Amino acid sequence: MSEIREYDYFGDRISWLDRLRMKSSLKIRRQIYDWFSRQIGGVSGKIFLDHGSTPDTEHIDSNCLIRWLLEDGATVYASSPENISHLPKVFPGLIAIPFPPQRNSLPPIDFVISSAVIEHVGSQSHQIQYLRDLLSLSSGLLLSTPNRYHWLDFHTKLPLVHWLARPHHRKILSWIGLQFWAKEENLRLLSKPDLARMVWNVLLEKGVGYHVKWYQPEFLGMVSNLVVLVRK
Repeated sequence: MSEIREYDYFGDRISWLDRLRMKSSLKIRRQIYDWFSRQIGGVSGKIFLDHGSTPDTEHIDSNCLIRWLLEDGATVYASSPENISHLPKVFPGLIAIPFPPQRNSLPPIDFVISSAVIEHVGSQSHQIQYLRDLLSLSSGLLLSTPNRYHWLDFHTKLPLVHWLARPHHRKILSWIGLQFWAKEENLRLLSKPDLARMVWNVLLEKGVGYHVKWYQPEFLGMVSNLVVLVRK
């Protein structure tokens, strides 16, 4: 299995604080990747679809699962509502496809991967539909999202405020000038009970047997990410 390698895309253009954040994020994502690989018996020879890839190529933690999958012998497709046409040049072997991806235009996908996307798709009903869409593309899914009940919100960098009821949280964000994150269509953080209810509701709709496993890495003393692996 490939080792973590340092990538410095930007020299001295970022602060030491952002470097620390990225280093911590990369470590956690590597833990998620290694856990996932163990659960499925390795990734070599399997086909994956990264759903919601970011066009960012400067941060070392952006699309790192794509890099590791390719290094470990997987076939990887990527699709995003943003323009990612440049990513195959950054990650040789990656296949970028139009969004939204259609199952009938893809080979059989072993697993769809969604990393830190579901919190940005909007209301609860939109999040549930997002899960339906992911599971329509494959019988396997790896999904991760920040834990709402970590004491630090990694988007706003504010502590504890996001533990308030959602309307109060949004009001405070608006008052202090964070209007973008105050909108539900841009940020709706999830707790494990929130995500578990949505996952089970979607699986009950499908009416077939699935196995569900959870992984919860920790950062700064608390669970930082909720990771769920779903497969038939």
